[in-house]
Amino acid sequence: MIQHAPTADVPTVATAEHLRPVATAIGLASVAIGAAPILAPSLCARAFGFPTPTPAVASVMRSLGARDVVLGMGLWSAATHGGKYAPWLLARALSDAGDVLSIGLAAGEGVRNPRFLALGVLAVGATVTEALLYRAARRGA
Repeated sequence: MIQHAPTADVPTVATAEHLRPVATAIGLASVAIGAAPILAPSLCARAFGFPTPTPAVASVMRSLGARDVVLGMGLWSAATHGGKYAPWLLARALSDAGDVLSIGLAAGEGVRNPRFLALGVLAVGATVTEALLYRAARRGA
């Protein structure tokens, strides 16, 4: 049987001192990014390769924006006021993962607009970042 020597605790690189400001910044960025489709759904739709949206598509754009504003406000508030912000990071990661899935399904059905696919790449990056931050926050950093 192989015995391993005891290992010293490896110091955590991400501490609460480092994570809280990052979580705060993500929260504020989510509010800003979410406000755009609420205020200008047609402009946001065109920026990501959609034609001028119908009223129904504009409604969906506003809904997605509202989701991001609410999650951003919750994350910002929890991180700024000393609350538990890990659940908000998880909620952000899961909502962005849903975006990745939706965009992936559309791409699988033939949607190849580069700006739309870039939105998927941004969502993947956000999902991974938020999931890693969530993991670090859950470890008690």
